[in-house]
Amino acid sequence: MKSFGTSASKAAVVVSTVASIALACSTASGAVNYWDFNVFSRSTIGTPGQGYGSDFQGASGAVGDVNFNGFTVKGVAGTSSSLARGFYGGGNFTLQGSVDHDGIEVAGNVTLNSGSVNGIVRAGGNLGGSSGSVNGNAVLGGQKTTGNPLTVSGSVIENQPFSPSVNLGAVSSYFANVGSYAANHAPTTNFSMNFSQMVINATGPLTVVNITAANLAGVWGIHVNGGGTVIVNLAGTNLSLTGLSWSYAGGSSAQKTLLNMNQATSISMQGSNEVNMLAANAAVNFSSGLVTGNLIVGSLTGSGQVNWNGGFEGGSDIPSAGGVSVLALAGLLASRRRR
Repeated sequence: MKSFGTSASKAAVVVSTVASIALACSTASGAVNYWDFNVFSRSTIGTPGQGYGSDFQGASGAVGDVNFNGFTVKGVAGTSSSLARGFYGGGNFTLQGSVDHDGIEVAGNVTLNSGSVNGIVRAGGNLGGSSGSVNGNAVLGGQKTTGNPLTVSGSVIENQPFSPSVNLGAVSSYFANVGSYAANHAPTTNFSMNFSQMVINATGPLTVVNITAANLAGVWGIHVNGGGTVIVNLAGTNLSLTGLSWSYAGGSSAQKTLLNMNQATSISMQGSNEVNMLAANAAVNFSSGLVTGNLIVGSLTGSGQVNWNGGFEGGSDIPSAGGVSVLALAGLLASRRRR
């Protein structure tokens, strides 16, 4: 992956330039803040044989096929404010469970097996499955292939051209580039230890700390003190991550902190973590537990729950490539003004 900077001074110049462009674009209607994806997979979520089995509070998306089993999609109203739908997909969507808010937009087929969607279904393919309900309209590139066991309260409009409202390929590239940039940024400080607690003292607008899996051995928690955006780069290709007690003081917060696992290609994860997670190149098995924050992955299996914390607020301090970051930052700035 390309590195977009190697020094704090270079980062400051790029941040200033990109942020200026973003500010000029932020008044455009429909701007999307990519960090409004509570969960995003750069490929698939679940498998046909084992659907993903827990809840996402905010909006989610995947470039490829998704399979949910016993699952609630966008379980909390009012989350992910720049995203109009509860789920966005570039492939097929199979659901046993519910989409509680704002409907779905997928490029492929929608299959409901004892599934319900509250809101519109926009699909590039067919709407079918063994049983379920859509509390809204269904606008399909194909046809509704299931009869009475699958009800649609609104209109069914078939054979319509499908045009996605969010470019999932651009979202995927953005997160890949952010992970690469953060991983290649020179560390600005080091951590210290308070017995078995790791301590990070943040200074300035951007603090970058590099750690390894060995550094976490025996650590029960991570304490972040000080303001600004904090990036914790966790090295390693095959990681096993358990629950950590994250605490924040002095102006820091979970919303401003990013755990970046850019080297990882495989992650086994369980337990609770209150921090935003970016593992853009990793096949993540989140077997159980709770992440409160963004969870951005290469692919996702398991049954861990992901709660909404408002979304990572440090995107403007981590430039990415060209127009992709402009779109994301425009949405971020507009979202901040709305709040």
